[in-house]
Amino acid sequence: MKPNLFEQEYRIHYYEVDYKKRALVTSLMNYFDDVATCQSENLGVGIDFLQKRNLAWMLYKWDINIYKYPVFGEKVKVRTAPHSFYKFYAYRWFEILSLKGEKLVSANSQWLFVNTAKKHPMKIPREMYEIYKVGSDNSLEIEDIAPPASVDTEKIFNVRYSDIDTNMHVNNVKYAAWAIEAIPLDIILKYTLKNLKVIYKKETTYNKTIKALTQILKQDNEITCRHSIVDEDEKELCLLKSIWTK
Repeated sequence: MKPNLFEQEYRIHYYEVDYKKRALVTSLMNYFDDVATCQSENLGVGIDFLQKRNLAWMLYKWDINIYKYPVFGEKVKVRTAPHSFYKFYAYRWFEILSLKGEKLVSANSQWLFVNTAKKHPMKIPREMYEIYKVGSDNSLEIEDIAPPASVDTEKIFNVRYSDIDTNMHVNNVKYAAWAIEAIPLDIILKYTLKNLKVIYKKETTYNKTIKALTQILKQDNEITCRHSIVDEDEKELCLLKSIWTK
């Protein structure tokens, strides 16, 4: 059985790009979130369906590879399909293609199927296998991330209302935005982000104070940043690893 494939066309807007007119990685992640949500809505198991049953898909891991950045005004196709389900884990892949078919970005992701009332993972029901046409339980390997061994930069943020999603906690993309904001501007201007890995550990909510901690490792023409997002009690909320090249 071949899983349901879903795709949508997006235009890169001015408010989604950086100073070089390239789509921000957070914009790419928003496309991924949007296309996955739209697929579920299209299949009749979207936000309202899940909320009425106290259910949600909670993102656990990202592994995003950027080969070529789409730019302002460009139209792209964003594709996704569930790869497999295993117990309460779901694996889903994404691609961003130019209209000529060139692969610009690829990503693998891992999700948890959660009972939001009990705040506990639950086994993915057979109904979901049938709706998404998933027959495999083979996982997509996404490596673990080591926390920063030391801290080279630190930045403090307050969680805003606009950071909150339909599950009433901070949207997954905001953690990436915080991590990148804590990287020195000199790196942002001189290097290009090629890979971003994320592991979500614990949710946070409106009006909380968080810190983005970053360790910077330089080797030849490549910089690896190890990031940790922590709350006011120093509890780890999220780990990230970003790789930048010249």
